Amino acid sequence: MGTGQKIRQSLHTMLTQAEIDLEMWQAMRKARSDQEVVIMLNRRYGRFYIAAENALFNSLISILYKAFETRKDTINFGQLLKTLPSDMAPEIKAELDEISSKIKTIWVKIGLVRNNIVGHQSLEQSAEEVHRLAGITILELEEFVKDAQHLLYLIAKHFHDTHVMFNLKGTQSFDNLLNDLRANNSFKPNPLRGSA
Repeated sequence: MGTGQKIRQSLHTMLTQAEIDLEMWQAMRKARSDQEVVIMLNRRYGRFYIAAENALFNSLISILYKAFETRKDTINFGQLLKTLPSDMAPEIKAELDEISSKIKTIWVKIGLVRNNIVGHQSLEQSAEEVHRLAGITILELEEFVKDAQHLLYLIAKHFHDTHVMFNLKGTQSFDNLLNDLRANNSFKPNPLRGSA
């Protein structure tokens, strides 16, 4: 197996984890809008829930950052692109360049969050200030993951004579957890004696 294929496989693993992290993080954020879930979590699982939600976001940011970092000694798209033939068809090169350019715009925002909150803590700015400065939205994170996956798909298809699959439905595990907790009913108040 060549260097390009090894890098592609590693990037596939990274982007698979990023997809799962993103979907589970979104599901956890959405679940907080359900008052029953909030009560259930606050009574028994508040610290775990906050830590898990935070960890998923931090993992997502770390993965997305490293997938496009520019270091020469790590697995990243820059290194994968260097393994592609320089005489590729102009229309394929144009498509790869277009997606890469779109990704780079959002990657700069991800880099701000990673470099000032997740990977390091800024002395000069609070986390809230960094988030406001980066201005990254959930929609941009979704687009970034989808565009990175599509870029990897195109490289696999055109240059490695294979394909890559994503769309793992990462929220199913979280939905199962909430359903199990609801079934336990340990978060619901006990009825007062004689009030039934």
